[in-house]
Amino acid sequence: MTEDKIVSDPEILGGMPVIKGTRVLVYDLAASVQTGIPRERILAAYPSIREHHLDLAVSYAEANPLSPKLHNVPRVANANLVKSGRIPRR
Repeated sequence: MTEDKIVSDPEILGGMPVIKGTRVLVYDLAASVQTGIPRERILAAYPSIREHHLDLAVSYAEANPLSPKLHNVPRVANANLVKSGRIPRR
């Protein structure tokens, strides 16, 4: 089935991998399964997802782990990280 694929498109959720034809993040599905949330509850929360998509998401996430250093880090061009809580004035 063509919808049984994981795709990354810069126009959909910034290129994060999703189940084709949905806006459901693969890593969200995998994390839900891996933390022990009952599959029925996950499927109820995502009506466009089928049971086999959960296994697909877990397999994908295990084969392509997110880098802890890059996870949830905003990507802004020409940005300087400030280690203290203070931002110097010019």
